Amino acid sequence: MVMVGLWCILDEQSLRPLMKKVLLMLEGIVNIPIPPSPTSFLSTI
Repeated sequence: MVMVGLWCILDEQSLRPLMKKVLLMLEGIVNIPIPPSPTSFLSTI
């Protein structure tokens, strides 16, 4: 669930999965790849 959550909070909206894909990930039907590293809050200041 944590990996799916990390995908859902990515800064870049276009990289976030659709809700249908989120459900498939949570049901174990779709593999969950490792999400890209988030941009650090301090690097945006």
